Amino acid sequence: MILAVDLGQKTTGVAISEGNLASPYKTLKHQSAKEAIVKISKVCSEVGVEKLVVGYVEGKIKSFFENFAHNFKRANPGIKVILLDETMTTRQARQTLLQLQVPKTKRAKKEHEIAASIILQSYLDSL
Repeated sequence: MILAVDLGQKTTGVAISEGNLASPYKTLKHQSAKEAIVKISKVCSEVGVEKLVVGYVEGKIKSFFENFAHNFKRANPGIKVILLDETMTTRQARQTLLQLQVPKTKRAKKEHEIAASIILQSYLDSL
């Protein structure tokens, strides 16, 4: 099982895959990266995750994602952690939801998990 995250400061989208297709899974709310690690670790243990794909953005905030990946790996040594460039995935997710005519209130709740599924599908396609 592979899990991908679209990590944010307060909201993180999660997607999952058992094979060749990524599916949006859930959106997690958290107050810190430490709390995000706890919540994502719980999801990983619930569904039996072997790999975690963490989307990152180049630039000044890249260290936020690298620190998260490092700390997650320390808390979950049995899970392989992969960093993958996720530039533009949130915009792609938003565009997809607009094309599907999803109401604005539902778009905001779903866009991060859709972005996570785009990250995960990109990873799966690269294999």
